[in-house]
Amino acid sequence: MQKLAINFCFLFLFFLFTHNSKSDEAETIFIPCKVKECNPKLRSTFTVWYKGEKSKPAIIWFGGGDSTSTDIFYQPIKLLKGKFDIIMVASPLPIVTNKSTDGFPRNAYNKYSVYRSKQVLEYYKNKLNKPIWLGGTSSGGPRMIGVLSGTEKDRPSDGFAGLIFSTPYLARINSSNGSHRFNIRVSKIKYKMDLPILVFNHARDHKAAQHPKKQEWFTKQLAKKNSNKTELKLLTEGDPKITYHDGGHHWFEDNKEEVARVVEKFILDNTK
Repeated sequence: MQKLAINFCFLFLFFLFTHNSKSDEAETIFIPCKVKECNPKLRSTFTVWYKGEKSKPAIIWFGGGDSTSTDIFYQPIKLLKGKFDIIMVASPLPIVTNKSTDGFPRNAYNKYSVYRSKQVLEYYKNKLNKPIWLGGTSSGGPRMIGVLSGTEKDRPSDGFAGLIFSTPYLARINSSNGSHRFNIRVSKIKYKMDLPILVFNHARDHKAAQHPKKQEWFTKQLAKKNSNKTELKLLTEGDPKITYHDGGHHWFEDNKEEVARVVEKFILDNTK
């Protein structure tokens, strides 16, 4: 009986310790929407704060696909969890949907989505009191451009310490003739930014929507809008085969260690 009580006590303490560890690691925070600019009908903005080291900057991160997920497990920067504060932000509207037959991610530029992202920045700036970078993967790239869009009068980029574009979704291909149309609207940034910017893609990710040649075009367009460093990195580790679809290279399934090294170094080297 005494042995049973000891075992129960050990199990209780183990559960308490692990439960507290997990609760300290990530926190779900809903940011209220009470004004027309963010459309209260869409409810509060869903964010998950994965906590990191106090001495390092934070990263606001937009996921790919419909960009409504806050799970960090499949994100390219997953191995930076615990090093940096990472705030996953769910889009209030799906960015890429089956209804987007022309492949244009309209909701990335939706005024409600843009306003909510600015609310998230202000909320976490006040909460963390540290530099915050903005990043995103795949369709999170157009969503980032939506947040950065503006004029010299409002300069929305000034709220961030830097930008990280991970294999951004750039183009839609016409299956009938192979022609493409760029889906990302850098032209919406009508002022000169002053931020360190990293664009990274896998050198063997040859899917037409984010092919390395298109990443070169995109990086040049960003550089025209930026007076600071604008850098493209083509990663090479992992599976030696070329992919032409949303496979392992698009999500960096086999080289997340390389992603972590490159992104961490760029952020730390370029944080004032």
